Amino acid sequence: MPFWQRKNRLGYWRKIRGLNQEAVARRLRVARRTIYHWELDITEPTVDQTEALAEILGVSARELFPCAALRKRRHI
Repeated sequence: MPFWQRKNRLGYWRKIRGLNQEAVARRLRVARRTIYHWELDITEPTVDQTEALAEILGVSARELFPCAALRKRRHI
């Protein structure tokens, strides 16, 4: 599946930045399994977690998760 589809964007940017799931999880203080679930679109990060992920990966939150629900909850 292409990287620009939502469920693959997190994994794509994480790999581009040379980070593994464990490294991202430690920085966010969540379980590695949480990152895995976000990448497979099983669960979704909160708005605050999305903003922290974007900062860690050096991209905008909108680039990382361009879903309408996120944009409605907070202007990013």
